[in-house]
Amino acid sequence: MVKPKSQSAAGRQTATPDQIEKLASQLADKPYGHAKEKEAEIEKKAQAIGISLPPPMIEKLQDQALRNKRSGAGQKTVSGIIRELLEREGY
Repeated sequence: MVKPKSQSAAGRQTATPDQIEKLASQLADKPYGHAKEKEAEIEKKAQAIGISLPPPMIEKLQDQALRNKRSGAGQKTVSGIIRELLEREGY
């Protein structure tokens, strides 16, 4: 059953042309008639590498990552721990 117009349109307001244009500009990927703002410089993404470590060292790193996850402090991944140590040493 279709609702009467008085119930379905209750509380609706018609948008002004300015409001329509503002919403269209916000939602559009490429707004027409406006110069496109320069996008923030793209930050270089981390590149994956592979390293071989002795098993006891890997276990220590994994245990430290787990402790950090549980405590909520420090790096929570093995990669994060290694990255932090390398940065500390000046790499």
